[in-house]
Amino acid sequence: MLLVAWIHIKDGYATIFTNPLITRLSAVFIGVVSIFSFCATSQQSYIQSFEQPQYVLLQSTKIPDTTSYGEFKFYKTDSLIIVGIDHLYIRRPIRDDDFNKNRSLIDLDKDVMAMIADGTSLIPAGKVTKLTINTAQGKDALRFNGGRLDGRFTRTKNNKLIIEGFYKMGIEDSTWTFRDTSSTHVVIQTFVKGERTSIKQFDDDKLVSSTHINTRADTIRNKYIHIGILILLAVGIILWLVKNYRLTFPEQLKLKLVWKWLLCFISPIFIWLLHVGMRILLSDFNHDIFETIATIIFIFIVTCPLMFFIVFLIKLRKEIDVFLYWLLLGLVCSIWTTCGTLIELS
Repeated sequence: MLLVAWIHIKDGYATIFTNPLITRLSAVFIGVVSIFSFCATSQQSYIQSFEQPQYVLLQSTKIPDTTSYGEFKFYKTDSLIIVGIDHLYIRRPIRDDDFNKNRSLIDLDKDVMAMIADGTSLIPAGKVTKLTINTAQGKDALRFNGGRLDGRFTRTKNNKLIIEGFYKMGIEDSTWTFRDTSSTHVVIQTFVKGERTSIKQFDDDKLVSSTHINTRADTIRNKYIHIGILILLAVGIILWLVKNYRLTFPEQLKLKLVWKWLLCFISPIFIWLLHVGMRILLSDFNHDIFETIATIIFIFIVTCPLMFFIVFLIKLRKEIDVFLYWLLLGLVCSIWTTCGTLIELS
């Protein structure tokens, strides 16, 4: 585009629009489209935080400059350096869950070494190292296999055990127990292959709450169920519309031409609202403003011509048909987006 504009200016072509107002509005429109395109296609950073402590062990001759790595904390011991990771900057995931968190932990020691790179090297897998460090949260007892946490982890504060759990090559495993300093409030989290499956809270040894958490496999299974339900609803609405058509043929809903045109142009708004309502019910609504705007534009481009086809060629038979067509197209949009989510989750 810049090359075409440069050639246009260089060769001194006459302007297409002579009206200065149209020229200014065209420039504003192009600017808005350019800004929206840039923002919509830019990769948004996402902060992956860790509820359980995350450490990696590296060989290093010196402590890196702490001011250059705000997400890391460094603990030096002999020729080794322990790096505590508060968070990582990753690409925004399709869903914020433990499965996605585990993916960012697969090569954590290699990733951290690549980011620091200042006289650091990896520790070979199979070499077991046990260390204890003092942190602002308490005293952490660590067991490393190579450069990754592996085995029992404990944190004590004021000589009281406040966190106890297990790692399997840097990934949380089995049961994790969290206690307050008085040990009256206890939280027990259960992990299966690094994904939480349940959280139980106890006060004075009495169970006060128990929460089941879906794993990524559970989420994928639920998406298949959602798609099946949406398809069945769409088939039911199609049968309803066919029934109305057969009962009233050749009669049709009489509307003035202006109302037909208005109906075709405003229908995408109601279809989008129904689509949003379905996604909220399915807990699959994305609050990203650029994705929302793109969805509105996409729905308008697709459904507006369809409504013209329905209103002027198929023709409406009953008043309820207007809502049924909106609902049908909203269901189709929801099926499409849910399938997209399912593909990304898989």
